Amino acid sequence: MQLKTEWSTAQEMLASLETCTAYGARFLTRAGEETFHPYATVVRRARAAAARYQAAGIEPGERVAILLPTGIGFFDAYLGAMLAGAVPAALYPPMRLGRLDEYFERTRQMLRRIEARMVVTDSQISKLLGPAVQSVESVRQVLQVPELSRDGEAVPRRVPDAEPDEPAFLQFSSGSTREPKAVIVTHRNLLCNLEMMAAAMRSLPGLDPAAGGLCWLPLYHDMGLVGCLFNGLHYPGTVTYLRPDDFVVRPSLWLRAISRTRAQVSPAPHFAYRLCVSRIKDEEMEGVDLSCWKLALNGAEAVEAGGVRAFTERFARWGFRPEAMTPVYGLAEAGLAVSFGDIHTSPRLTSFDRDLLAAEGRAVPGEGRTLASVGKPMAGLDIEIRDETGRPLPDSHTGRIMVRGPSVSPGYFRDAALTGEMVREGWLDTGDLGFIHDGDLYIAGRLKDLIIVRGRNYAPQEIEELVWAMPGVREGCVAAVSHPVEGQGEQLIVLAERDPKHPVPDAGLIAAIHDRLVESLPVGPYLVQLLEPGTLPRTSSGKLRRADALRQYLNHELVAPDKVTSLKLLLELGKSQLAWGRFRLRNRN
Repeated sequence: MQLKTEWSTAQEMLASLETCTAYGARFLTRAGEETFHPYATVVRRARAAAARYQAAGIEPGERVAILLPTGIGFFDAYLGAMLAGAVPAALYPPMRLGRLDEYFERTRQMLRRIEARMVVTDSQISKLLGPAVQSVESVRQVLQVPELSRDGEAVPRRVPDAEPDEPAFLQFSSGSTREPKAVIVTHRNLLCNLEMMAAAMRSLPGLDPAAGGLCWLPLYHDMGLVGCLFNGLHYPGTVTYLRPDDFVVRPSLWLRAISRTRAQVSPAPHFAYRLCVSRIKDEEMEGVDLSCWKLALNGAEAVEAGGVRAFTERFARWGFRPEAMTPVYGLAEAGLAVSFGDIHTSPRLTSFDRDLLAAEGRAVPGEGRTLASVGKPMAGLDIEIRDETGRPLPDSHTGRIMVRGPSVSPGYFRDAALTGEMVREGWLDTGDLGFIHDGDLYIAGRLKDLIIVRGRNYAPQEIEELVWAMPGVREGCVAAVSHPVEGQGEQLIVLAERDPKHPVPDAGLIAAIHDRLVESLPVGPYLVQLLEPGTLPRTSSGKLRRADALRQYLNHELVAPDKVTSLKLLLELGKSQLAWGRFRLRNRN
């Protein structure tokens, strides 16, 4: 099914904003300082950045890797690359300083995968970035973001008009089950998905573009990039931005900023709602009014029913309405949004018979596992549930979630083999398991993470949720994996980080975890391994990398990150300076 959009390319959409001063991008600091850039200014700055790219030799179609924090500089770099005819790809900056070697290797892989011609960063990030860039032969130049906007009125030379089915940008998938992949998002994919989301939002009475939305999500993640930045440009409406690290340090900043700006739309991964419940103190909510919040989109990872209930009940005191909580489902390969829960009602939480779901894959209402509906497909998308042979399954049967529509990516950048696995006859194999029940989509788990013990299928999330609520375990810091044991078949392994704020003796905690799982599932873990905080590997968006956790455990490499001392930081800065020296020498020759 095709979907009509107002523009053919992202460049046309940006051109429509050249005189838009009513809406724009607002940036809030942790201290509460505010900077507002009307979209007319955003476009003018992007055109100046495009001229700078062209002066630096960037040609249409070449890839520009952008490693920047949230700020107007990210807009300059990303939109400027698009206006220059280049193909931007946002990569995540270094975050976990205790795992820099791992970060450098993954960044090198991403730069090589897209054959990046240029890297754009800032002075702070570049101090550490040298080892990730120096050996990537395709990278010929590195620009600091201030250089892009130094000629504020520069006009880029005209480039050939982009075609709707050419890449608008490359989006790295989260890499929760394998190394990150560069998803091609065409202009048609982007604009159709934006129109799908806009159509859903327009059905909400009283939605005010001036109040707009609020985003603390990193802009290198598709939920932040497409769901916030591009949505704000497309709707159009004002979006207020917080830095992701500010939210993590003090989650109340998110809710206080929504109240302050009267934002009506704000998305977040499920862990963020859980974090608010556990970390925000009542006194931090003084004077906060969340009654303005119409769409609390909840996605990017499994939506856990207990967390939905906990957030809606806890923050009802400050005006949060249950019907604002909206579970959603999406992925980079589908442009972003695939389905929204009903945006006019409270979340639909349904309990299913756990035994039938685990043993037969049948979703029958009963006691055991409660799942949140992620609603119906976006206008223009089709969803089918299929078995392993590709045969469509009837309702209430678990299988592969397949998606078809104009926002589905044509594939992965220069990777025909992976593309062939992903898209078949126009249908996207999401790699997720789910079922349709009473017309709504429910997500049952990720196929590659599925745990099969004694002929029963378990999503790791249902095991992890039982464990992380226990005293002595860090909430959200549990990985359930399985591994064959000689003579005993596939066995469950639980990797759980200790909670230093609520210490429990190891032997007692291991026994309690074992008993909890046997009573609730029932499946007893072959092994429970307790870990130091911060040990479990995660993607750039915070998702657990379960396969990597298991691999590291089996190879005796699952250890806490190095402590970041002043001496270690100085050594890393020195290594980076040497690497930059080698990079400059290589590019002179």
